[in-house]
Amino acid sequence: MKTYKINNIEHKRILGRTSYTDSLCLFWGASALEINVKSTEVWVEVSSDYDLYEPWIAVEINGAQVSRFMVEKGDSKWVCIARNLNPDKENLISIIKDTQAMSGDLHHALFIHSVGLSDKGVFCPVKKRLMNIEFLGDSITSGEGLAGGPDEMDWITQWFCASKTYAVQLSKLLSADYSVLSQCGWGICWGWDGNRNSALPYHYDNVCSIIGGEYQTSLGACEKYDFNVKNDFVIINLGTNDNGAFFQAPWKDEKGVEHPLHLDKNRKAACDDGKLIQDGVKAFIKNIRSHNSKAKIIWTYGMLKLDIVPDYIKAGIEEYKKESADNNVFMLELDSMEELEVNLEDKGSRGHPGPKTHRMAAEKLFKFIKSL
Repeated sequence: MKTYKINNIEHKRILGRTSYTDSLCLFWGASALEINVKSTEVWVEVSSDYDLYEPWIAVEINGAQVSRFMVEKGDSKWVCIARNLNPDKENLISIIKDTQAMSGDLHHALFIHSVGLSDKGVFCPVKKRLMNIEFLGDSITSGEGLAGGPDEMDWITQWFCASKTYAVQLSKLLSADYSVLSQCGWGICWGWDGNRNSALPYHYDNVCSIIGGEYQTSLGACEKYDFNVKNDFVIINLGTNDNGAFFQAPWKDEKGVEHPLHLDKNRKAACDDGKLIQDGVKAFIKNIRSHNSKAKIIWTYGMLKLDIVPDYIKAGIEEYKKESADNNVFMLELDSMEELEVNLEDKGSRGHPGPKTHRMAAEKLFKFIKSL
């Protein structure tokens, strides 16, 4: 076997916001290394660090998943991910971080150090795809619940499967390179529990600052992102946790001050709470546009039914469009898991959208994008 450090591999594709010198650090869920090889065997040298939440990797050959495994903490290890392949055939190998960035773990990190090929194996040029898409979301976009059966309710990384989300499926349908920024429990203005710090828009300008430990910062997680990728589409799927927080006890900040959310008798947001969402949507779109001048922006919702925030998301979009004269911003309701998932194989774990809901979301987005 011949081994190659990541920075010495000319033909490769890196998906997502990452950092690397001689090793590649994958931060976000669905971030990936892709190589196109002619080799009977493919090995990968990987390592991880974590306190609580171990990272998982998914491996695909020519777009089909062939394995999925946890990366042990500690020294790097070589793992065989393909063997007895036809040495005359090009094979696209995708090594995907299946676990989201873990904001609650100050040491959570995943590294790919080297790739090993058989002695006569070679790297081939990676075929250029047609477009670039950026996805911004919460646990749905992180793939929570896409592994494990419907009765599994423990919050563990094993049930995250970022490689099988609507985002990755849509990217395959469109032949697109992608980048995913998503965090379980986070929202537009607050998280599932009303925590005002759990707002993804605050971190959009950085590589992956939701993981802000000293160790992760040393890896480049909190550096400003260079936005060198020119996105054709930016797809947002945020609002589920903002919606759910209205039914939680008031969140207390670090000073002990409560921040309650209010509903009126018609179950609409009251006391300007809806206006906070509306303003948050408008500000986020404005910032996204500042970094993506040509992209079409699509705000999606509905894979879990929402009853409060969609009106305020729509109002924020319309106010932005009116003020900016930017008509390349759209809103799309996706079909809900409550309506789609009938059979056991349709369902996911932890009460989250399962395989069928993600597949239908990808197909609906595909048709919508083609219509544009």
